[in-house]
Amino acid sequence: MAIGFLAFGCAGDPADRQTRELYRQGNQLYEGGKYAEASRAYERIIARGVRNGHVYYNLGNAYYKQDRVGLAILAYERASRLMPRDEDLHTNLDLAKERAADQITGDVPWFGRQALDGVTVNEATIAATTTAFIVSVALVCYLLARRTNMRTLAGYALLATCLVSSATIGFTGIKIYDSVANEEGIVLSRTAAVRTSPDEGSDPVFTLHEGARVQLVERRGGWMRIRLPDGKNGWLSRDHFERI
Repeated sequence: MAIGFLAFGCAGDPADRQTRELYRQGNQLYEGGKYAEASRAYERIIARGVRNGHVYYNLGNAYYKQDRVGLAILAYERASRLMPRDEDLHTNLDLAKERAADQITGDVPWFGRQALDGVTVNEATIAATTTAFIVSVALVCYLLARRTNMRTLAGYALLATCLVSSATIGFTGIKIYDSVANEEGIVLSRTAAVRTSPDEGSDPVFTLHEGARVQLVERRGGWMRIRLPDGKNGWLSRDHFERI
């Protein structure tokens, strides 16, 4: 379980220097086998408002070494949202999931789902902005072209870039909607009863354990209706899980 390395911001910013020092300390503590102290250092970085995939990845490693499986999976999942194509991260996440008590399986994700999960919102937004700029350039070339053959060529280029840009912008819109609408959480309690209605007096439907991943469907007071990949659903107290 290797730790990740990165640099923060500009060297002249005191806040960035403090963040880099905390990150260095966390890495040093981790390599020295002081995993609890390392996790606290990474937690302090996150408490400062830093949302970085490498920090979450190292935090997950530190939790995993302490046998805090639920928190490790949570940190890895958060890192995955920021570094969706990191192979080491996904390897460690799979190892942590194997240690979870609930091995819940669902349908194999279709290509569209895999494509959405394979990029970040920022990457999709950059791609959409870039293709829109290329369309603008193609349009200018088309309007300025004097010769018939050059104008025809510019017209084909404009049409092609418009199609690509439309697809990219559409994909970005879907990605943004999915990131907002498809909320998920990780169970952190050793055991958590999922009930028929949002109150402690209702009958339990089934029990989840630390590390289980759930989809968050509906909030009602201190409860959340959750759904599992296999289709099971019910109400879970918000005390038992944390959003990814």
